[in-house]
Amino acid sequence: MMALLRSRRMLYVLVGLVVVGLVVSGAVGLFQSFNAPTTAAPGGDQGQQGQPDQPGQGQQGAQPDPPPEVGSLGRPPSGFTYVDQDEAHCDPQGQCFRLIVIAGEDGQELDDDAEESVQTVYEHLLDNGWRQELPPGTESEDEIALVDSVLTDGTTLVADSTAPSPGALPVLMLGNADMPAY
Repeated sequence: MMALLRSRRMLYVLVGLVVVGLVVSGAVGLFQSFNAPTTAAPGGDQGQQGQPDQPGQGQQGAQPDPPPEVGSLGRPPSGFTYVDQDEAHCDPQGQCFRLIVIAGEDGQELDDDAEESVQTVYEHLLDNGWRQELPPGTESEDEIALVDSVLTDGTTLVADSTAPSPGALPVLMLGNADMPAY
């Protein structure tokens, strides 16, 4: 028996059996994980809100709510148009938003400063029933510049997302009102 353990052929057979055993046990574990129930994501699972899970969600979990469409802003102010960037962006917590570029009436780039364009759109939205959300610790609208605040109509949030560089395009970020404003 000791002579068999010393031979190279027997050593290769034993190593082969160990490798085959590891591969088989790994494959069994992988297949069992496909059939295991999914764990709930904190705060994002529909089952936690008293609604049954939808069929087909399986391994992917709850899908985030899509962000509002550009139409939720209503008509743009005179001389402006909204250009949807046609892509929803979602963070790991499942909060989604959409980027909207403020452009001229024909979709051309504006000559105005980006902050002035955002200011004009914000004032237009306020005139149409939107309200300014104040950040925590702020008591009055006078304590924060309008373009540095978030506006809401109760279902949609709008925030200035313009890059802080000279010549940047004025960009708004649209999100659902259930996401944190600040």
